[in-house]
Amino acid sequence: MIKYKIVDGTTIEGSVDEVLTFLTRMAAITTYSSDDELEIHGQPFEKVPGPARQGDFIVYETAPYSFITSGAPYLVKAFDDGSVIITDDDDDYYLTRGDDFNVYRLKGKE
Repeated sequence: MIKYKIVDGTTIEGSVDEVLTFLTRMAAITTYSSDDELEIHGQPFEKVPGPARQGDFIVYETAPYSFITSGAPYLVKAFDDGSVIITDDDDDYYLTRGDDFNVYRLKGKE
Protein backbone atom coordinates (compact mmCIF):
# COMPACT_ATOMS: atom_id res chain seq x y z
CA MET A 1 0.00 0.00 0.00
CA ILE A 2 1.11 3.52 -0.77
CA LYS A 3 -0.27 6.94 0.06
CA TYR A 4 -0.13 9.83 -2.38
CA LYS A 5 -0.94 13.29 -1.03
CA ILE A 6 -2.30 15.92 -3.43
CA VAL A 7 -1.60 19.65 -2.97
CA ASP A 8 -5.19 20.28 -1.80
CA GLY A 9 -4.65 17.87 1.11
CA THR A 10 -6.48 14.91 -0.39
CA THR A 11 -4.76 11.58 0.20
CA ILE A 12 -5.03 8.71 -2.25
CA GLU A 13 -4.28 5.33 -0.73
CA GLY A 14 -4.08 1.92 -2.36
CA SER A 15 -1.85 -0.56 -4.07
CA VAL A 16 0.71 0.77 -6.53
CA ASP A 17 -1.50 -0.37 -9.43
CA GLU A 18 -4.63 1.26 -7.97
CA VAL A 19 -2.91 4.61 -7.38
CA LEU A 20 -1.26 4.51 -10.81
CA THR A 21 -4.60 3.75 -12.49
CA PHE A 22 -6.27 6.63 -10.63
CA LEU A 23 -3.55 9.17 -11.43
CA THR A 24 -3.32 8.11 -15.07
CA ARG A 25 -7.09 8.31 -15.47
CA MET A 26 -7.31 11.74 -13.87
CA ALA A 27 -4.37 13.19 -15.81
CA ALA A 28 -5.60 11.90 -19.16
CA ILE A 29 -9.15 13.14 -19.18
CA THR A 30 -9.95 15.68 -16.48
CA THR A 31 -8.85 19.19 -15.60
CA TYR A 32 -10.41 20.86 -12.57
CA SER A 33 -10.73 24.61 -13.08
CA SER A 34 -12.86 25.14 -9.96
CA ASP A 35 -15.24 23.23 -7.69
CA ASP A 36 -18.04 23.95 -10.15
CA GLU A 37 -16.33 23.30 -13.49
CA LEU A 38 -14.41 20.42 -15.09
CA GLU A 39 -12.84 19.90 -18.47
CA ILE A 40 -13.30 16.31 -19.63
CA HIS A 41 -11.83 15.18 -22.95
CA GLY A 42 -11.36 18.88 -23.82
CA GLN A 43 -15.01 19.81 -23.23
CA PRO A 44 -16.21 22.15 -20.44
CA PHE A 45 -18.65 20.72 -17.89
CA GLU A 46 -20.35 22.62 -15.07
CA LYS A 47 -21.84 21.41 -11.80
CA VAL A 48 -25.64 21.39 -11.94
CA PRO A 49 -28.33 20.81 -9.32
CA GLY A 50 -30.88 18.08 -9.64
CA PRO A 51 -30.84 14.59 -11.09
CA ALA A 52 -28.27 13.35 -13.60
CA ARG A 53 -29.16 12.63 -17.20
CA GLN A 54 -27.59 10.39 -19.80
CA GLY A 55 -24.35 12.02 -21.05
CA ASP A 56 -23.69 13.85 -17.78
CA PHE A 57 -20.75 12.96 -15.56
CA ILE A 58 -21.01 12.26 -11.83
CA VAL A 59 -18.22 12.79 -9.31
CA TYR A 60 -18.16 11.36 -5.79
CA GLU A 61 -16.49 13.61 -3.23
CA THR A 62 -16.14 10.57 -0.98
CA ALA A 63 -16.17 7.16 -2.61
CA PRO A 64 -18.73 4.87 -0.96
CA TYR A 65 -17.14 1.65 -2.25
CA SER A 66 -13.70 0.34 -3.26
CA PHE A 67 -14.74 0.13 -6.93
CA ILE A 68 -15.49 3.89 -7.05
CA THR A 69 -12.73 6.55 -6.95
CA SER A 70 -13.27 9.85 -5.13
CA GLY A 71 -12.93 12.84 -7.46
CA ALA A 72 -13.01 10.80 -10.67
CA PRO A 73 -15.68 11.55 -13.28
CA TYR A 74 -18.01 8.72 -14.32
CA LEU A 75 -20.09 8.98 -17.49
CA VAL A 76 -23.81 8.44 -16.97
CA LYS A 77 -24.74 5.60 -19.36
CA ALA A 78 -28.44 5.58 -18.48
CA PHE A 79 -30.81 6.60 -15.71
CA ASP A 80 -33.70 4.85 -14.03
CA ASP A 81 -36.06 6.08 -11.31
CA GLY A 82 -33.67 8.67 -9.83
CA SER A 83 -30.61 6.41 -10.08
CA VAL A 84 -27.97 6.44 -12.77
CA ILE A 85 -25.96 3.65 -14.36
CA ILE A 86 -22.20 4.08 -14.74
CA THR A 87 -19.23 1.83 -15.44
CA ASP A 88 -17.25 1.50 -12.20
CA ASP A 89 -13.49 1.02 -11.73
CA ASP A 90 -13.89 -2.75 -12.14
CA ASP A 91 -15.52 -2.21 -15.58
CA ASP A 92 -18.87 -3.40 -14.23
CA TYR A 93 -22.17 -1.56 -14.58
CA TYR A 94 -23.15 0.07 -11.30
CA LEU A 95 -26.56 1.45 -10.30
CA THR A 96 -26.12 4.47 -7.98
CA ARG A 97 -29.34 4.02 -6.02
CA GLY A 98 -29.30 6.48 -3.09
CA ASP A 99 -25.64 7.53 -3.51
CA ASP A 100 -24.42 11.08 -2.89
CA PHE A 101 -22.49 12.61 -5.81
CA ASN A 102 -22.15 15.83 -7.82
CA VAL A 103 -23.58 16.09 -11.33
CA TYR A 104 -21.65 17.79 -14.15
CA ARG A 105 -23.31 18.66 -17.48
CA LEU A 106 -21.80 19.92 -20.73
CA LYS A 107 -21.55 23.69 -20.30
CA GLY A 108 -24.41 25.56 -22.00
CA LYS A 109 -26.58 22.44 -22.32
CA GLU A 110 -29.78 22.72 -20.32
